[in-house]
Amino acid sequence: MMTTAAPSVSVIIPAYNASAFIERTLETVRAQTYVDYEIIVVDDGSVDDTQAVAAEYLSRHGLAGRCIRQPNKKVASARNAGMYAAKGAFIALLDSDDLWYPNKLEAVLGEFKRHPDIDLICHHENIICHGHVARVLRHGPLSSQMYERLLYEGNILSPSATVFKKAVALSIGGFCEDPNFDTAEDYDFWLRMCRVARFQFLDAVLGEYQVWEGRATRRIEYHYTHLENVIRAHFMASFDKCASVFDQLRMRRRLAMVYRAAAGELMAYRESPEKQRIYVFKMLRAFPFSPKSLARALIWVAQWARARA
Repeated sequence: MMTTAAPSVSVIIPAYNASAFIERTLETVRAQTYVDYEIIVVDDGSVDDTQAVAAEYLSRHGLAGRCIRQPNKKVASARNAGMYAAKGAFIALLDSDDLWYPNKLEAVLGEFKRHPDIDLICHHENIICHGHVARVLRHGPLSSQMYERLLYEGNILSPSATVFKKAVALSIGGFCEDPNFDTAEDYDFWLRMCRVARFQFLDAVLGEYQVWEGRATRRIEYHYTHLENVIRAHFMASFDKCASVFDQLRMRRRLAMVYRAAAGELMAYRESPEKQRIYVFKMLRAFPFSPKSLARALIWVAQWARARA
């Protein structure tokens, strides 16, 4: 698919030590029924041969695109590098271990054509665990108060399920490369994007999100600490010191959701009993009125009692 004109869409694939599975991901792009695209793989300082594997695949199949290599700067920097190098008017994000179904780009770009005022489209994904569909990850729904919906209720988008207009993304400075936002940088991006862009959710399953078991305690803490950093930064930027009592309660409820999710993962993976206790107590201190938090605390107590019996 070699072309001289600028493609409609640039597929941005950040990759780190992805040589074992990058070809499978690229194959799902090559299988697209919509062919006016380029592929930009950004090798984020891999210590394996990710760059060579990706570049050889693009060359072997005559695909428009290239593989950029940079020092390891994390995924936000890799996505930005891809966007700045992109020639397409639309950016389609794809993580290096996720997959698309063949009609993904055709369905999404068709929707943009029908609704030219839309700036971002997100579709549903199948969650794949151990090679099988565990469940459908449904993104959305659309809200008239999208910023508050995202800030107080949580992330409802996924990078590999999202296509957006490059000009709008660049107008907000792309992804924030603050290392304190790493692994939650996409959530920050959607929060900033929704303030200047029109979102739409497509009721179709057009890709697969890969779930890998056995996350270490450190990685769970790392992600949820950075997620909390994003939430607190946006809350402070929105309200500074003028937040009402109602807004402060909403904030505490949102933080309790973060702590509950962290405690749940730690419990599911049977990680560090002390870390479980810390997050359960943080959850209850932040917002003790939630039935879900009380239920999670009771489950933790029951597990703790069995472990000591």
